[in-house]
Amino acid sequence: MLFRTAPLVLLAATLLQASPVARQEAPPPPARDVIARFVTAMGGAEAYKAVKSARALGTMQIPSMKVTGTVEVLTARPNKHLARVTISGIGQVEQGYDGRIGWSINPIAGPSLMVGRELIETADGAWFDGPLHEPGHVKEMTTVGRVQFDGRPAIKIKVVLGSGSEQFEYFDVETGLQLGIDAERATPQGVLPLTHIFRDYKKFGAVMQASTLVERAAGIETIITLTSVEYDAVPDSTFAIPAQIKALIGKE
Repeated sequence: MLFRTAPLVLLAATLLQASPVARQEAPPPPARDVIARFVTAMGGAEAYKAVKSARALGTMQIPSMKVTGTVEVLTARPNKHLARVTISGIGQVEQGYDGRIGWSINPIAGPSLMVGRELIETADGAWFDGPLHEPGHVKEMTTVGRVQFDGRPAIKIKVVLGSGSEQFEYFDVETGLQLGIDAERATPQGVLPLTHIFRDYKKFGAVMQASTLVERAAGIETIITLTSVEYDAVPDSTFAIPAQIKALIGKE
């Protein structure tokens, strides 16, 4: 049977080469159409904009280091963000942005203020309406082409944010949902290539969100699994600058 299959494969290849129609593939859609489909797949811009704040809880693991922990992420309009990661055997790491000041506190390095490129990129990531890719936040979007991403057929687009930061984003051909992001980002260890992967979309309230988030950087994979997302229950006081960070302001 194997020997009888081989000529059929060659014949098929010959027919494909001889037929321009068979070889043609529809061009990928414009970036704006890709984003519009994604926003619709999420639940629509109206449903997304109805959310004023969010609190997500979940678990974190770094399999290669046998590290586990819990995660709490709090966000609010227009651009406030606070993440707390409690790591077993190490303690709690916090990172926040109040719309102007970016900071972090961890039990090893202590408190620090974000500056320069790291602060700019943190502000970009804190923009609540970032997934909507609106003109006020995004300077330019261009479709790159069709690719495979995380084992799925995807449309790859290049996004230039208003700050000038660039990233490549991937959207599922079948569902329209966002599969991930590739970018170079400033970190305390220097500028590193980062890959974010979004999996297992679920509906939290009226909005579809990825419940599994994978980050790959410097050969290390971190997996976050969300267990709950609560909307409109985050007070403004949540984003107040901690005393340890206030003590640094004016010294940097």
